[in-house]
Amino acid sequence: MSLKERVERLGRWSVTTARHLAHRLGLTWQGWCVLGASILALVTAVTVLGGVSEDVTQHNGLASSDPSHLRFFTDHRPDLLVRAAHITTDFGNAAVLALVAIGAGLLLWRRGLPVVVAAAPALALGVTAFLSDLAKRLVDRGRPPVSLRLLVEGEPSFPSGHAANSAAVYLTLALVLAVFVFRRPLVRVAVVAGAGVIAGAIGTSRLVLGVHWPSDVLAGWALGTSVALATTLAATLLVLLKPTKLTPPPARLQRAGLVLYRALMYERHVPRRRPRLQAA
Repeated sequence: MSLKERVERLGRWSVTTARHLAHRLGLTWQGWCVLGASILALVTAVTVLGGVSEDVTQHNGLASSDPSHLRFFTDHRPDLLVRAAHITTDFGNAAVLALVAIGAGLLLWRRGLPVVVAAAPALALGVTAFLSDLAKRLVDRGRPPVSLRLLVEGEPSFPSGHAANSAAVYLTLALVLAVFVFRRPLVRVAVVAGAGVIAGAIGTSRLVLGVHWPSDVLAGWALGTSVALATTLAATLLVLLKPTKLTPPPARLQRAGLVLYRALMYERHVPRRRPRLQAA
């Protein structure tokens, strides 16, 4: 088979596969627009993460201007802002995020959503925490000077775990709610925007407290957003390709109990036939 024939065969297979996938997904033109925008946002977040990581490892670009940018936050932090930063940063702790992810997952599952969708926030948190810890070990970047810190932090600085984990959990939860729960466009936009504001406030609080460089927080936001988008896209495609009947767990148990009850009552009221005695 010549190269031209192979290319033509690959092209026909690609077109056939794309048509079959489009038929299986069953998306409207609005759905395709949202899917395209989500993929574009994912590519943008990954690109930002790669660019910031390169600047940090090469000690140029954004990394070279980190001290001056951090000074802007540390030089303008009144007591009220510091107290607010202490409260806000607690919402990015791993324990709090784990409780939010698990609790939200149980509520979503109880509402009748598929397990893969309900577990998306917890999965995003696990993946982000692992990637963040791996990056900290590989880059091993030092934190800002102790004189600027208002918290005691001992691990490497890049990327910000609070910024990454909070973006992953809150954005994944908001995207799941926007896709599978809410129907009004304004409510969907408001939920996703609210999650972005929360993640942004948590990352900014790390700068106010002087425990991270600005590029650390930016990389954390990019990492968490990338994982949130990838997790939500994967869960959505799995549900579309393999539809699951959204039946709440209590209803499933009641249906199973009803079937068992009918079977028992049938056995109770229908007399068993005695075996016929064969003639000797």
